[in-house]
Amino acid sequence: FLGEYAGFDETQPTAESGGKGKVITHLKEQFHFKKVVMIGDGATDMEACPPGDCFIGFGGNVVRKQVKEKAKWYITHFDELLKELEE
Repeated sequence: FLGEYAGFDETQPTAESGGKGKVITHLKEQFHFKKVVMIGDGATDMEACPPGDCFIGFGGNVVRKQVKEKAKWYITHFDELLKELEE
């Protein structure tokens, strides 16, 4: 059914407050990434920047007003992103 899900793994760091930022910090430290771009549709995705270097709001599943208004770049389909990256 649309909008329903079975749940999520509460033991993963992304299940806790600030967890997405912790994962980005870990990825930067472990793999020495210079830049990490976060793409998401919710406020907790946006909060992961920093330590993420950039946030792209995504409204392909649901448009959240707060995310759309605060994201510097907002897309509703990944084709928009791919087209920009190809140029």
